[in-house]
Formats: sequence, C-alpha cells, structure tokens
Amino acid sequence: MDSSHIRIIHTFVFIIIQNSSIMKLKVLIPALSLITVALASCNSNPKSVSDSNAKFTVCDFASVDNNTIELPLSDLVEDCQLIRFDNSDAALFKARVIMATDNYIGIRQQTGLPYKLYDRKGKFLCDVGNVGSGPGEYNQPIYDEIIDEKGGHIFLNFFTGNKIMMYDLNGKWIKDIKLPLNINKSKISLNDDGTLSVVQMSFEEKDPFAFCVDMDGKITKQILTPAHMKVGDFNGEIFSYQNGPDFEFFHTSNDTLFAYNAAENRLEPHFAMNFPKENKPIHLYMELPTCYFANCYYWDNEKQRPTGGGTYMIDKKTGKAVKFNLVNDFFGNMPTYYSFNKGYYLRSLEPGSMQEEVEKLLSSGKCPDKDKEKMKELAASLHENDNNVLFIGKLKQ
Repeated sequence: MDSSHIRIIHTFVFIIIQNSSIMKLKVLIPALSLITVALASCNSNPKSVSDSNAKFTVCDFASVDNNTIELPLSDLVEDCQLIRFDNSDAALFKARVIMATDNYIGIRQQTGLPYKLYDRKGKFLCDVGNVGSGPGEYNQPIYDEIIDEKGGHIFLNFFTGNKIMMYDLNGKWIKDIKLPLNINKSKISLNDDGTLSVVQMSFEEKDPFAFCVDMDGKITKQILTPAHMKVGDFNGEIFSYQNGPDFEFFHTSNDTLFAYNAAENRLEPHFAMNFPKENKPIHLYMELPTCYFANCYYWDNEKQRPTGGGTYMIDKKTGKAVKFNLVNDFFGNMPTYYSFNKGYYLRSLEPGSMQEEVEKLLSSGKCPDKDKEKMKELAASLHENDNNVLFIGKLKQ
C-alpha cells in the first residue's frame, strides 16, 4: 500500500499515511459453487455469494441511497449502561482500545502505559504486567488482547516480536509463548481447543500469514502468505473487531473482509463493496452479528482531513443497505460513534466532554422529552476531575 496521503480513521485506531495516491486494492472473489443474489430495498443491490461453508456479500457502492438516516443503538445492542470508573490514581487511564467480557473490562492504554483490568462496575483490579524490559514486562505498543475468563488467562501481543505474553486474571505474568518467527501488527483469537489463532502482516510469502499456535509456541496449522497479502513496510494495518463467532479481519492491502477459519485452516471472504474505478473512496469494513459496516470517505489534501462519504450498514438477512448516523437512544439520542469491539458497544468519555455533549444535545432539540431530566441529572453528577465514564452494551446476536 502506497502511504503518502491516506488516513484511515476509526473510533479507537488512527493510522496516518502520507501520500496522495489512493491505495490499489484487490478484490478476491473465489470460484464458489452456488451464487444467490439478494436485492436490497434501498437500491444497493448487494450480491450474496455462497458455498456450503461460507457466505460472501458484495454491495454496489454506486447504487446505495445516500440519504442519511438516524440509526438507534437499540437496533444493535441488547441494552446500554453507563459505568463510572474508580477515581483512585491507580485506576486513571488513557484509553486507546477497550474490550469487555461478562465480568471484566480491559483497557489498552497509550504507548508507554500498562494494560489495565477492571470489573464490570468500573472497580480497578490490577495492571496486567508492566512497562519495562524485565520478566512479564513489555516496551512495545500492545496490538491485541484476549481476556479468557473460562481459562483464567489474559494474552497480550505487540507491534512486532516473537512472543505472545500470558498472564492470570490478577495481572501476574505466567509465561511468554515463544513463537518460531517474528509477527507484525498481529491480531489474535482464542480457539475452542485452547490454541490461539494469529493473523499478521507478513513481508515474505514463505512465512505464515494466518496460523494456530499452542501454549508452547508450536504452530499446529498455517496458511502461507498469499501474494496479495504480502506487504513491503509497516504502513498498512489489520483491523479485527471480532464482534461475532468468526475471527474476521480487514487487511488494508486488500479490498475484502475475510475470516480465518481455524478449524478448516482456510481464509473465507465475507464482505466487500464494489466501487467505481474512478474516485474510489478510502474504506474500512467491520462485521457485526446482524450486519456489515463500511466506513467510506475521501481525503482532502488541502485541509488534511477526511471529507465526504459516510458510514453504511448492510443488513445480512435482508440485504438492505443504508447510510447512517448512530444515536444512543438509551441516553436521549446522543450522537455516537460505531465503536464496537469483541461483542460490545463501548464508548469512553472524559467527564467534561460528556457534560459538553449533553449540553449540546439538550440545546439541539433532539432529546426526547422523557429523557431530558435524566440527561440533566447525568450531566450535573459529573465532575471534571473524575475518571472517565463508559457507555457499554452487549451486541444482539
């Protein structure tokens, strides 16, 4: 991927790439035995390509209705709660990525700060390891994490290196899982058999692109790097939000959202948009249990910021595609981002920012009457020196 003027922006991840030519992206469409076409109700006409093992949906970008709707968060999540974190010094954080499980909240912080673990009420439990170069310590940016409640483990992996670090739920280091190769900007997932699946940015076709590894670091399955997935530098990225049962990922050298099927040891295409050859937008895909999201925009070289485009939702069952802005209807229709990670909606705000957003909402006239008092009380209860608050909701399946 040529990187001098492209910027891919998402709620938690900012990748700054600096060159004016938009990346040349490839679409992988395998030969599949059965093709079905589902016509969308909003003229998007996505095609659903299936075989006995996987389903590949392609949406025609040029045909999508660009009228923007307000999408209520309740369409996507079961509920939404506001969590107030501890105000102790140890509990304060500077979040980059947040994940949650039934009983824990994990916070990946900015570089140079340790991973933090909280309970679901926001009580600080522990730092997971620490920053440094000693046993159980790390001095590289964390790139992905797993909180394994059932097994009692936390796994951290990093920007680059030949290990995945393993801790217990008290944040104590257990061991390093030493790998037989360096992995770069990798994403990880826990398999039912106790192995880990890994997808990484590979520089060589002879190296594994996707593989399974046991707790001793032995590779049990692997897929060597396809030519279209090989990269020449660190400018690209792999996004993997794992909001459903599949280990899905979007590799910026490619134009398709894939999943790594560890049981069958294969890559399966899930979603792509069919863009016009001219003026192709920069884009990022995400999979949720019931739909796909496509964030598409253009880069303004003069103003050095994204412009135009928008975010599109493609319903898996109906094929309907809509352009949308997301609103949190559990809290007065507050505008929000599509910040979903590992099965949850998660949005963290500093108290002062939260108060500003509530004031803006109340003055906009968009807050329903039934919610106005609730939102006023919420804003009044916040103090600027407190720790962050977190909106959290579990995704519908």
